[in-house]
Amino acid sequence: MSKKTIVVPVDGSEHAKKAVEFAVDWAKVHDGHIHLVHIPEPPAGDEVLVMGGASVTIYATREELEQIGQTIIDAATKMVKDLGLNDVDGSISIGNPARQIVKKAEDLKADMIVMGTRGLGDWKSLLVGSVSHKVMQMAPCTCVTVR
Repeated sequence: MSKKTIVVPVDGSEHAKKAVEFAVDWAKVHDGHIHLVHIPEPPAGDEVLVMGGASVTIYATREELEQIGQTIIDAATKMVKDLGLNDVDGSISIGNPARQIVKKAEDLKADMIVMGTRGLGDWKSLLVGSVSHKVMQMAPCTCVTVR
């Protein structure tokens, strides 16, 4: 029986932390390998920060997004190892989060995607649809959302 591959998207949130914990527990029981993936979302346009009448345009370069992403991957990798599982690696993908998560699962022939969910509470999620919902619709494998 071969190792089960579990893709776990991480963004540094409490929801992602819970997904990592669930994935590690599952991997220990089912001889699993965890692949962490971070998908930084570049701002749709330049974000403008207005302070005291002055406005400052803020943006992150691709390199800065990748550096931040690597920090998140490193922290999640440490968490997986601290929870007692050493079979872990990770990657960063740039682009639409739902599509990138599904593509990573397809490329790795993943057995499962475990991801946190923020729920559909905010207006933007109602308009755009949550990433976890989109992943569940497109995924080539079992999807587990952890709340």
